[in-house]
Amino acid sequence: MLTTALTRALAIDHPIIQAGMSSDCGAKLAAAVSNAGALGTIGSLGRSPEDLEAELAAMRSATSRPWSVNLATFDWAPFAGTLVDVAIDARPPVVTLSFGDTLSVLERCRAAGLQAVVQVQTFESARAVVAARPAAIVVQGSEAGGHTGQRGTLSFAAQVLDIAGGVPVVIAGGIADGRGLAAALAMGASGVLMGTRFKATPEFGGPNTRHLDAQRDAIVANDGDHTLGAEIPDIALGMHWPAGIISRVLQNAFTEEWQGREEELRAEVARQSGPFAWTGAHNDRPENMLNWAGESSGLVGEVLPAAEVVRRTLAEAEDHLRRAGSLRA
Repeated sequence: MLTTALTRALAIDHPIIQAGMSSDCGAKLAAAVSNAGALGTIGSLGRSPEDLEAELAAMRSATSRPWSVNLATFDWAPFAGTLVDVAIDARPPVVTLSFGDTLSVLERCRAAGLQAVVQVQTFESARAVVAARPAAIVVQGSEAGGHTGQRGTLSFAAQVLDIAGGVPVVIAGGIADGRGLAAALAMGASGVLMGTRFKATPEFGGPNTRHLDAQRDAIVANDGDHTLGAEIPDIALGMHWPAGIISRVLQNAFTEEWQGREEELRAEVARQSGPFAWTGAHNDRPENMLNWAGESSGLVGEVLPAAEVVRRTLAEAEDHLRRAGSLRA
């Protein structure tokens, strides 16, 4: 067992957090991860308040272990603030925050007596978050899938480790196995956050997730070279994220068609009747749908149960740390 400041702070067995990758991450996946001793996470992005309330109730019935709900703290939808209310009122063991005004929501969580973990994408925001003393800070590098910043993982993590001052540091972006966990711990971090690796599990996905098998198979087949970090996915969705945030998806027929034609795509989407309308009509096939995944897809060789992902990651990390220790003269 690997015991760190993160495992002690969150009362988990293993220093691994499963990313809350939108509404595709529900109680089925999060409970499997938490029951395996890591921190499973319910995603809220893309959910209605009623759906989030139901999913949080399902999570309470599915595990007695610590778990988290992830909140994107900007106005991505008219009811985004209501999702924050629903999450805090449910009193989950942990809340993870990213994007937008994380600090004010962190204070609300603290006032409610909740543990809060905050993800950052810039060194400037890391300074502010460290000063606010959350339960942990997640340093997200640009290799990550989904929405991320533009900093490389290793140098960014090293900078934040230098200023953390006792706040547990979690590293995200490009990590999908025990080698990544061992490297993070060797740097001085307290754990890792993994998304893409947990997407390639049978527990990932919800009732509205399209082409699940195709998404997982594409991750397994990807060599890590063929991802795209750009604004294109959010232009297609008609969404506006905070400045400096990009999307990383697997390259496919859709990204090939529209890369370099962003303004044309923006005009196409503007002619539709509402958010997500364009993608609903044009991204409905496995070969051109938006498949959010990071460069660590090159490390994913098969679809595995979530608990087995946790077990293998821990075993591999322990082995690499033992071998690293033997290098000392």
